[in-house]
Amino acid sequence: MSDKEQFRAGVTALLENFWIQKRTHPAEYMNIKRNQKAIQKYFVENFGYRLYAGIDLYKLEKIPYRTEKWMGIQGDTLGFKEPMDYSIFAAILAYLEDKAKDDLFLVSTLVENVKNFFDDQIEVRWENYQHRLSFCRAMKYAQAMDLVECLEGEIDKYKTDGKEEILYRPTMNSKYFMRYFSKPVQEFQNVNEMLEDSWKIPGEEPTARMNLQALNRRLFFSPVVYRHELTDEEKRYLSLQTHRMVENIPENTHFELEVYKNELLLVSKEKNLTGQQHPNLKTISDVVLQFSALLKAKVKELGDEQLPDFEYSIGKEVFEKWIEELQDEFGHGWSKNYREQEPVELAESVLDYLIDWKFADYDKQTYSVILYPPAVRIGGTFPRDYLFQRYFVRRIKEMGFFVEGDHYLSMDLFREIVDTFNKDNKDSKMTVKTSLDAIEKYVLSKDDDFIALDEEKIVTTKGA
Repeated sequence: MSDKEQFRAGVTALLENFWIQKRTHPAEYMNIKRNQKAIQKYFVENFGYRLYAGIDLYKLEKIPYRTEKWMGIQGDTLGFKEPMDYSIFAAILAYLEDKAKDDLFLVSTLVENVKNFFDDQIEVRWENYQHRLSFCRAMKYAQAMDLVECLEGEIDKYKTDGKEEILYRPTMNSKYFMRYFSKPVQEFQNVNEMLEDSWKIPGEEPTARMNLQALNRRLFFSPVVYRHELTDEEKRYLSLQTHRMVENIPENTHFELEVYKNELLLVSKEKNLTGQQHPNLKTISDVVLQFSALLKAKVKELGDEQLPDFEYSIGKEVFEKWIEELQDEFGHGWSKNYREQEPVELAESVLDYLIDWKFADYDKQTYSVILYPPAVRIGGTFPRDYLFQRYFVRRIKEMGFFVEGDHYLSMDLFREIVDTFNKDNKDSKMTVKTSLDAIEKYVLSKDDDFIALDEEKIVTTKGA
């Protein structure tokens, strides 16, 4: 790996991970250590970020330009679900602050300190199951982040039995978890002051360097940045320095900057990055990709050429109808959950995903779904063999092909079906040979829906 590639790998690792520990990521840790000065300089100049070197760890203090709804401690297994989870976690961090590495403690001692941490405005009652559940989620996350090490006992048992004892050992990582502020948190007037602490000076005009840092803070920690979100100073800087940013970002990271008429976004051709990506391995991501392709076709049918350069608004009922069409067409290839989900519920899942990625919004007053350009920029569909299989099954059903007695599909009729498919799918054309292979591989051997049309007679082709 060249020196430049080592630098890029170090920068990307710090951006994609909360921190880099020597114990869990030894190669990345040593790479950052070798390139520490260059990496620190890059982040200071381009983001206004600090790189902290702890005990066998590096942490880039990543501060977003603004808070987003998807931010926070999320996840199916380790995610926080209630505000109380965050409050208790803060109390746990406060307790760990004064602990030495080998200062063992019991969960009962920690619980008493957590109770005493809160003033009269927040009452934590351990006889309340939900409060114990919040405590358990906070401790699970603390353990997953290597803030504490469990030596004996199980936190899951504590949910149902408040007398369960657990022995913990603190690590030194907790000292580096919280962000450093220039003054006590109580002295900040609002969230923006906290975000801009040690970066912007209140009342001063932003410099060119600060505009670059602001743009990078937006780009790297938001799925997409729309031009209307930028300040006038940021817009001017972007108009003058677009070419430089397009070159600079891939030179120093594993990302590329794509600039469109109304939005900017980062994309990556690298696989196995650890950050959130679209598309990803979840089925809902595939559903959204297919919806993007459907949306593009629908807009084209309506003769509206504005998308993907401008937003597109449709009624909630129309959106749900399109999702139902999508489910009818492609649901056979989805996981059981989405395949059998009611169309209205599926539409909610798709809309939530689109909103999280800033690809869409919902207007509660007009019951309208507002779709933004990125909603159609990244579209996808199934492999052409699968598409032909589903098309073939649908045509057979439409033709009422199955009758009493043996029946064979003539090659002429089969060719006609292939030709019709190719006219409708110019980017996924099939030859007669590949079509026959697809039918043999999928329809005749695996498609229960197709076989169920006639349990005794399977369609074959004559003269193949």
